[in-house]
Amino acid sequence: MTIRPTHDRALTLVAGIGCALLLALAAPSGGTLAAAAQPPVSAATVAAPVEGIWQRHEQTFTFAGFTSHYSCEGLADKLKLLLQDAGARDVKAVGGGCFGPGGTEGPSRISSARLTFYTLAPVAAAAPAAPSKPAAAPAREIGRKAPLLGKKAEPQAGVGAWKTVKWSARSPRELDEGDCELVEQFARELLPAFTTRNVDSHMSCTPHQLSLGGVNLKFESLAGLPEPEQPAARQR
Repeated sequence: MTIRPTHDRALTLVAGIGCALLLALAAPSGGTLAAAAQPPVSAATVAAPVEGIWQRHEQTFTFAGFTSHYSCEGLADKLKLLLQDAGARDVKAVGGGCFGPGGTEGPSRISSARLTFYTLAPVAAAAPAAPSKPAAAPAREIGRKAPLLGKKAEPQAGVGAWKTVKWSARSPRELDEGDCELVEQFARELLPAFTTRNVDSHMSCTPHQLSLGGVNLKFESLAGLPEPEQPAARQR
């Protein structure tokens, strides 16, 4: 234990008063010292909205894993969960093509799902629309009316932001170790449909056994901003 002389306290007090006076003089007029010491907010700390185009995707996903088997509807539900969590919207998943003792009701060795979903792509990265050409007059047949020309839907604009996605066992809650091979195939076949960055994959799936910690995938995805909440109607 070190005992300091009493005159050190007086010197410390004088020095503290001097420093306080110097800092008060250095602070800008009309502001406090704490406000002057705060650095300005960097623009990088605020997530800026990104203008984009919603792109439509249709794909058939066929799964034949070694560790886990899914029913047709079970596979569709799991894929819908992952697509929505990754930032897709208007997701439709319909199971089909199950082969096994359980048929379409129980787990099957091979199962598939038909997927339809939309992902947001930046305007600069979106493919330019093909120039419209005047449609040729349809040929008319005797006794029949000319078929109507279908109109292709225009791409829909949207606004999004970068979303951090982390997948592991119980994150999302419905995901577990048995889904390792499914997540691995999702990252290989469906993740390229998204606009992503900083993809960090440490997937480690072992066939025919549950891999603790095997589900380990992190990435940033361009996802649509949530719709603003509408004010509740006043009750009369």
